[in-house]
Amino acid sequence: MGRGRGGWAWLFLFCVLGLWGGGAGAVSVGPGVLSGSTTLSIAGYPLPCSTVDGIKLPTPCERAVFAWDVEVGINLRCTFQSMVAFVSTVFGIPGVEHVVAGLDGTWGGITIKPELVFSVPYETIVDVNNLPNTVIIPPGDFLFAQARLEASATLSGMTFRWIMVFQDLNFPNPGARFTPLPPPGDPVFYTAADQSFALGSLITLSSRVGDGASLSLQMALGATPGSFSVKKYSTYGKADPDAMYLTVSLTNIPFPCPWCLGPISNFRVGVSARIQPKNSPFISLTGSVGLTLFEKASVGTSFTLGITTGLKWGGFFVSIPGDFGTLNLQFDESGEFKSWSLNLSYRHQFSFGWTSGSCSASATAVPDRGVTSAAFGLALSHGLLTANYGLNYSWRSDTGLTFSALSTRFSLNLSPVVAGFGLTFGRGGLAMFAITVGYVF
Repeated sequence: MGRGRGGWAWLFLFCVLGLWGGGAGAVSVGPGVLSGSTTLSIAGYPLPCSTVDGIKLPTPCERAVFAWDVEVGINLRCTFQSMVAFVSTVFGIPGVEHVVAGLDGTWGGITIKPELVFSVPYETIVDVNNLPNTVIIPPGDFLFAQARLEASATLSGMTFRWIMVFQDLNFPNPGARFTPLPPPGDPVFYTAADQSFALGSLITLSSRVGDGASLSLQMALGATPGSFSVKKYSTYGKADPDAMYLTVSLTNIPFPCPWCLGPISNFRVGVSARIQPKNSPFISLTGSVGLTLFEKASVGTSFTLGITTGLKWGGFFVSIPGDFGTLNLQFDESGEFKSWSLNLSYRHQFSFGWTSGSCSASATAVPDRGVTSAAFGLALSHGLLTANYGLNYSWRSDTGLTFSALSTRFSLNLSPVVAGFGLTFGRGGLAMFAITVGYVF
């Protein structure tokens, strides 16, 4: 195992030196400029209170025992004339969580970013205190998880993005329980022998054409637009050996509409064609139609035509914006009313001379339940000090809309040093407090 990890480290070093040396002939590389940041975060989570007999209480105690989380983050960037070499890592109580190393540069108008990702496999569990927690999967080896190359450029209004990934298909998602689970009583293991790598590529072209219309093309060859995640780090593009398709979309096309008089305007259509040799239907065509009603409300509909599945209409929707929110109405394929939702939002900025800030409020309502979520926020700023307050309500099946969380955070920017302190209160009292100190250079 140690030989394998060392091999990947030497491979990355050779790649860095090779790209650096290869560019030295074309670009005059002067002394590099080092920049970056480092942070120390300490968080405390109160454990459930229990009586002397070990019986857990449904209500919190005034004095509690805390579970602690300590994390250190380091981000380093060495900038040359047209290239940046970077290293990013996070480690805490269990040890190293991830290390990301790579390059970021522009050559001939093309931005190129190769990177390597190493991580320890983690999974989310419910611990002995009946609280969500994250644990290293034994034996806790530091494994190579991903190699990624991204190239992008814009030429004559056409944006090009090419992503190539070489990923471990089995690498555990740190935000979920690792599966497949072993037989009851057997421990979970994840070693290099459990890894399975695949190569995939995702190519995207997009451009504005005509009067606000957009043209896009996406080709997937063993990769999908999903995300690949390790502990505290994620990237766009996920390897999938079964993914193979080509999608061409032309959207927001202005369409001549002789009958669009009076309250009807901005009649636009869109069409998207997909070819997927490995899936059914082999060829599918998706269309959309949209218009504006009374200069404010949006009305739209869509349909899908498959070679073997035939034509399927997706109903239509109506979106009515207002000063404080948007009302959304959904109708099924038969034209009957299906559902509605109301999204309310408000934001106001203010300045009193001695301080400035903003206040905001949002809420969502749906049929049968009424208001299902609500949030209120207040941000204040005075010189180097900022304060943020948040109040949230959410829907519970047993009690309906109820208090969810109250959070507050204070930040002090004493450049190059920054510091922060935050508190979060939940339904059971204090849920978490955190202290963060950082140095930016």
